[in-house]
Amino acid sequence: MFGFFKSAINKISDKIKKDDENNPEYRVKFANRIKNQAIKYVSERRTDATTGEVVDTVIGKNAFFNINQKNEISIYCGGEELFRAYVPELKAYEFLSLEGAVLEAFDLVSGKARIVIAYYKYHRR
Repeated sequence: MFGFFKSAINKISDKIKKDDENNPEYRVKFANRIKNQAIKYVSERRTDATTGEVVDTVIGKNAFFNINQKNEISIYCGGEELFRAYVPELKAYEFLSLEGAVLEAFDLVSGKARIVIAYYKYHRR
């Protein structure tokens, strides 16, 4: 009798198990999920050197995601590449409201580690 409950609990826990965000396969799946989102605006999060406060600065409006054959995710705005990073090295998550995503990785455009926040144009699914 307890074997039935144990197997039922295992089935339920497998369905609600959280994805491993450190797994490169999850990162590729996440990038493919957000690549079709239109972006209202993009901001960069950084720490101010003088005050130590976290500052968000808008770096682009009306942007879009792109994933190339080298498995790199990019954010383009007005024909300019704002951010590019390798997908397997990308640390990313969506807001609980699903209105945007935070991407954290070494940026191949600027040559430094960056945190970029993309706010979706249409977030309802």
